[in-house]
Amino acid sequence: MSIMPVSFTVAFIGSMSMAGLPPFNGFLSKEMFLQSMLAIRHFELFNFATWGVIFPVIAWIASVFTFIYSFYFVFKTFAGKRKDAPLPHEPHEAPVGMLISPVILATLVVAIFFIPNVVGKWLVKPAVMAIQPYQYSHPSEVGIHVSAWHGFASVELWMTVGIIIIGGLLFLSLSKWQKVYAIQPEYLSLNSLYDASMIFSEKGMNRLSRFYMTGLIRTYFLYIFAFISVTTIAVLFIQDAFVVDMNSFSKVSAYGVVNAIILLLAVVFVLLSKTRLGAIISLGAVGYSVALFFVIFKAPDLALTQLVIETVSVALFLLAFQHLPKLSDHGEKKSNKVVNAIIALGIGVTVTLVALSSHSNKLVASISQYYKDTVATEAGGGNIVNVILVDYRGFDTLFEIAVLAIAGIGVLGMIKLRLARKENPDENK
Repeated sequence: MSIMPVSFTVAFIGSMSMAGLPPFNGFLSKEMFLQSMLAIRHFELFNFATWGVIFPVIAWIASVFTFIYSFYFVFKTFAGKRKDAPLPHEPHEAPVGMLISPVILATLVVAIFFIPNVVGKWLVKPAVMAIQPYQYSHPSEVGIHVSAWHGFASVELWMTVGIIIIGGLLFLSLSKWQKVYAIQPEYLSLNSLYDASMIFSEKGMNRLSRFYMTGLIRTYFLYIFAFISVTTIAVLFIQDAFVVDMNSFSKVSAYGVVNAIILLLAVVFVLLSKTRLGAIISLGAVGYSVALFFVIFKAPDLALTQLVIETVSVALFLLAFQHLPKLSDHGEKKSNKVVNAIIALGIGVTVTLVALSSHSNKLVASISQYYKDTVATEAGGGNIVNVILVDYRGFDTLFEIAVLAIAGIGVLGMIKLRLARKENPDENK
């Protein structure tokens, strides 16, 4: 106590709060806890009125032993006669940097006891309202009032008195009744059970991690995609959210059908390609097909962005992939490829179902009609596409231009760097 006075003071405040003594906020918490345990008898479910009395009894017994080990911790550590046993280091107070946080917490433990409803007004009530937004319209409607004194008729008050008396007597006579623990075999103790569960879980988790941690990122992507696909599809059908309204779809022209066939063929070529160059070219064809869809459905801004981004992406892939090692199957068997195909199909189906459902379950009307009605009166323009790009979606267009400019600068920098290396192969010069 005299060697580490600050640490003792912080530990004393924290322990007394855990024991549920005033004037610490642990006293308020324990009173509210006991009050809730008493109220649970009136819970109209599972015959709580009959056997719900068990909960207050268990809570009271647990509070008694909490009282005991709180006193045990602080007084067996900091009080008593000093033992001059050899220690690796001389006992001393912790550095100031380590004491700041616990001192602040200890101060709050004392302060909250005197101003609990100030904390309740600014923290507890808004939190309750956030959890139950449909029950309350304002935090002031939350009926929470905390006080340290409820009168002599309060049952939890007398439960607290009993905890202090019984807990104090048991702590003072600890050396006499602590021998009871020796009767119980060590392997049946809760400590042994905890240690055994930790050892079992550690070994089990090691086996499990060695089973699924292959070191290949493609395997981890399989886990992620499989989880996303299964959970999303399950939620769609469990919540009856999968609804398709064909009337809200645009008509598909012959050009759209031909473009879709080209896109599908390009996707197949990506999958069947034996080289990275062939896969990159096929992937570029997929992107350009998407850009054509934007043109067909009269979205020139998206088509322009898609064309530029796809060109930049293909250039980046061509520049970066040549530095990668040769393709390898990492010993994958035909069964692995089948699993890959199933996961890929699952992700495709998931994205398609989500897109169809979200398009058919619009909570609000489309904003396109607003554009049509206000393009001349509000925006003062005649060309609705130009007005949308530079007025209604001006910031969107601005950042699209910024993205394209950054991508172009990146490609130009990589090309110049490559040309410089060809002229001067010695990087140290």
